[in-house]
Amino acid sequence: MKLTHVWFEIPMLTDAPSRLPADVVQQKPIPGQPPLQSAAQAQAIFAGATIPYTGEVFDSLPNLRMIVRTGIGIDNVDANAAAERGIVFCNTPDGPTESTAEHAVALLMAVAKRVIPGHVGMAAGGWPPRSALVGTEIQGKTLGLVGLGRIGRRVAQICSAGLGMRVVGSDPFVSAEAAAQVGVELCSQDEVIAQADFLSLHAPSIPATHKMINRESIARMKSGAYLINVARGPLVDMDAVIEALGSGKLAGVGIDVFDEEPPVADYPIRFHPKAVLTPHSASTTGDGRARIEQMAVARVLEFFSGERPKDVCNPKVYEVGLRG
Repeated sequence: MKLTHVWFEIPMLTDAPSRLPADVVQQKPIPGQPPLQSAAQAQAIFAGATIPYTGEVFDSLPNLRMIVRTGIGIDNVDANAAAERGIVFCNTPDGPTESTAEHAVALLMAVAKRVIPGHVGMAAGGWPPRSALVGTEIQGKTLGLVGLGRIGRRVAQICSAGLGMRVVGSDPFVSAEAAAQVGVELCSQDEVIAQADFLSLHAPSIPATHKMINRESIARMKSGAYLINVARGPLVDMDAVIEALGSGKLAGVGIDVFDEEPPVADYPIRFHPKAVLTPHSASTTGDGRARIEQMAVARVLEFFSGERPKDVCNPKVYEVGLRG
């Protein structure tokens, strides 16, 4: 099949689209119109994280043959609905790994070293007392990882080899031998939560992980532990986290993702002095974005040249049959 039309949900920040054939029409949302209105002719969509791609959406796009998520998250795309309609769905899981892992470590260090309260006091013209900025040394502490995919494993490598941390982790799809290769002692999830001085989440957002960090799991954590989440907002019950920060059960949190994005302006965690927050920007580096966009374009080129593309998220589509 010849590729003639593609649609970009979000702007591409690099020249990756220049790899597409010169005669391919490249479209994007038109300001003031429903976003997908301009996607009517699209055979391939470069999807972001904002629009829910449902069966109803796919039915409204009869020319669509492929959707590529420019990133690792796939929860806004109904993979089964795409497969049922013969639409191939891919993501770019290797692209954001390094940027996101480094961001998780940056949040870990920022909360441990009380960077934000120090900066806020200085920016206001003051000189905060050192007694208000007592932090935590990282070397020798235990890092707990829930999820040992690409990002979790890279965080483990940085923190074990670079920061001298003991690293424990849980993942039902990873063997003890594979975990040990990246310096991780494989444990149950309950054991990881109980042992961690710093607990970092790297699990997908699925029903089994919904609000996995809640009052009960926080009660099993060490008093004075820290929580880092660069995975998905629905993993965390933020009301429980705010309570734990207030009681001192948690010493600090570093959060990049939220259940509702953006969170409302008066969302209490925004103002908490023990929180370091970023706006779902962990993967947003020039290097990371370049990899993601190059990979996304590569998946489209592979598919429309007749190949089975890499990183197919709904392999069932090849049993059902591709959309004609």
